[in-house]
Parts: sequence; C-alpha cells; structure tokens
Amino acid sequence: MILKELYVISLKEKEIIRKYVFNTSGLNVILGVAKKDSNGVGKTAMVDAIRMLLGAKMPEDFQHKEELAQRDILLVLKIEVNGKVLYLARQIIDDENGYISENVALDLKGWNMYDLESYRIKVQDYVFGNLNYEEAPSLQTIREYLIRDEKQGFSDITLSKRKAIKNSQCLDFLSLLPIYYETEINKLKNEQASLQTEIKIIKTLAKDITKLKSDKIKLESEINRMKNMLDSVNVSDKIDYDEEKYILAKKELKKVESQIFKKEYSKKQFEQNVEGLEQRHQKMCELVNLQIYYEQILKYFPEELKKNYEEMEMFFSYMLENRGDYFKNRIEKLEGELEKLQNEKKGLQKIISESTKIFQNTQLVDDIHNINEQLNVEYQKLADIKMKIDKYNEINKLTKELNAKGKEILEKTFEYEKDYNQYEDNIINIETHFKTLTETAYDESGDLTYNYENDVKKSSATGRVKITCQIADETHMDVCI
Repeated sequence: MILKELYVISLKEKEIIRKYVFNTSGLNVILGVAKKDSNGVGKTAMVDAIRMLLGAKMPEDFQHKEELAQRDILLVLKIEVNGKVLYLARQIIDDENGYISENVALDLKGWNMYDLESYRIKVQDYVFGNLNYEEAPSLQTIREYLIRDEKQGFSDITLSKRKAIKNSQCLDFLSLLPIYYETEINKLKNEQASLQTEIKIIKTLAKDITKLKSDKIKLESEINRMKNMLDSVNVSDKIDYDEEKYILAKKELKKVESQIFKKEYSKKQFEQNVEGLEQRHQKMCELVNLQIYYEQILKYFPEELKKNYEEMEMFFSYMLENRGDYFKNRIEKLEGELEKLQNEKKGLQKIISESTKIFQNTQLVDDIHNINEQLNVEYQKLADIKMKIDKYNEINKLTKELNAKGKEILEKTFEYEKDYNQYEDNIINIETHFKTLTETAYDESGDLTYNYENDVKKSSATGRVKITCQIADETHMDVCI
C-alpha cells in the first residue's frame, strides 16, 4: 500500500480546504507550523488522521471540536495498492461509519457508506489482497506495528503489553512468512502436556500397585467367605415361600445391587473429576484479581507471572473443554444404565416380597442383614481398588501415546523448518534492506536476523521465527520474549 494524498474537505462548503501530497518513494517528513497558542505543530493530528482513515476510532482531539463540526469536515486518504487507486474517507462528526470511493466527491452521496466494522473489513480486503487469509492478523493489529506513538517510538520492533506469540505472528506476516508454525506445534504440545498430567495423576492415585493387588486378593477372599455364609443359611423351616422363585430372585438381586454400587461409585468419581476441573478453571479465572492487584500496586503485571498465568489458563481451559466433556458423557451413560438397573432391582424386590410370607426368626433376619451390610462395604473397597488398578494398567497405553506425540512434534518441527528454509531468498532480501536503511539513515551498522526455533523442549517456543534486531551502539532488541 502506498499513501498518495490526504484531503481535508468541508462538506458544508463543498470544497477542498487542504490537500497534502505524499512522496511515493523515500521519506515523508511532517514539520507542521508552530502556533503561539499551542505547543504542537500538527504532526500528531496528521498521524491520527491516517490511523483513523485506516480504521481506528475517532481520536479524542477530533471530537467535540466546534469549528470542525460546523464546517462538517471529511478527511480523505488516497491510497494505491498494486496500481489500483482507492479513496478512504471518515466524517469528523460521525464515528460510526466510513466511506469508500474510486473518486473524490464533495458530497456524501458520491461515496459508498459502511458501518465501522464493515469499513475495516473492506479496507483490509483491499490492502491485504491475496494475503487476507483466515488466520492472518487484522489490519488493525498490523497498523500498530507500522504507525507508532511518538513517545514509544521505535526503540523496539515489538509492541509492549502484547503476547510474544502475537508479536511474532505479526512480524512474520509483515515479512511475508507463514504465521502458523508455532500455533500448530502448540496444539500438539498441549495434547502432550495433557497426557503427561494424566499419567502423573494415575501414578499418584495408584502409587503402590503391589499393595493394591494384595488388598484386592484379600478383599475377594473375604467377600467370597461372606457370600458362602449367606448361601449356606437354611431358611426352609422359618420362611414360607416359593423356594425356587425366591432363591433365583435373591441371587439376581445381589448381582444387580453389586452392579448398581459399582456404577454409582464410578459416576461419583467422574462427577468429582468434573468438579475438580471446574474448580481449577475457576481459580485460574480468579487470578485476574492478581493481575489487577499488581497493576494497581506496581503499575504493571510481572511478565513471568503473566506468562505462567496464560499457560495455566490455556491448559485448564483445554482440560475443561476436552476431558470435562468426556467425563460428562460417561456420567450420562452411567445414569441411563443405573435407571435400568434400579427398575430391575424394584422388580426383583417385588418378587422376593411376594414370595416371602412371613419371617418367624427375627434373629436370622438380623444376621443376614448385618452380613449384607458388611458385604456392601467390602464391595465398595474392592471397587475402589479395582478402579485404581485399572487406571494403573492404562499407563503403558498412555506412555505409548505420549511417545508417539513427542515423535509427532519432532516430525512437525522438522517439516516446518524445511518449509521455512524455502523463504531464504526473501529473508536475505529483508536483512540486506535493513542493513542498507540503517547505514543510510543513521550512518551506523544494523543487523536484522531471522532464526527458526527447532528446540522441542516444553519451555521452548518451538516453531517460532525469532527475529533479532540490533543497531550499533543501540540496545539489542529481540522479539522472542
């Protein structure tokens, strides 16, 4: 995009008040005219006008200005992209709309009007052309790297208070390099971290597998002993009932109750998992207060805390979205199965109730009841141990997945590095131009270096194109914070 001309038009008077012509090559120096009643010379107003015409909100200095409103000022910027000319316009008294035309018109009827968001999209489509793909940063974001506040200046090629990955993507875009390397590898790294966490949780849950297996054998033996006690009880002289019907129903009831207990226990575990994920995510959200606190006390949020907060928030949001959905689906499935089992249990209890007419020995009933209660306790212990053992047995499978994910990250890293190397001529061209510019403008040696990060360690920004910028006798600048 080349800036051609800037017009100041009075819609009320239907005339061009001022016209500024930009150099289409070389440097444009804005000097302005100093006034006795003002410290400024118009440079900021000129830059603010260009920002606004490229989609920024109306600057405060332009708002509520009686003279500008009375003359109904329209600012127009003539730009050229690939040989095609377009005029962009904003009305001072209207912060909600923008105007586009192929010609300068002194009346709004000669312009195509768009709401501000649509205006930004239209301008971006025109300026970016075939670079306007879905993942590309917006023109509004890129504009911040091209038009700087005079107080901030160009002491660094990155912008403060921006995520390092966003800084990198914008600079890659401006360098005509792919911007997706790091984000795609980060997706794989997040999956890798999820597997590592799951393995760690399982190892903590079942830390002594030998003892668990020993306890399982003991519990199964104790349960069999109590079941034999119940099966050996002779109730023929004490209960008048249909023997075959009662015994079959009783055995089925034991099986159903055992299934109900196991499924209710599993459901409870999944509910606790969901609750745990939600609590951790909520705590992460509450850390926003920590950021506000630091900003109030220190006027800034420490970078390391911010980085840790963002990584933890991304991880727990990912866990809540993926593992949370998995747990909830399992809970829904278990609830459906439990409903069927409860109905089956009611049917069996009805059969037993109808088959049993009278209990003549209450002591016998108490004994059976106590044994059943103890049996339920033992079943609960056994179910808990089996669940831990089953989880522990998943470690081998998860470890294989983890190793495969590490291999995938390595392969993807090398694949992207190979793709990055295809842009060598483009990178050399940029580095050469930078050196020429610094020598011409500052009579100093400048160095701009591009480097693809291929370290796959967890802490590394794998896939990021790191850009270092240095001018002799100036502070070293590195975009990869």
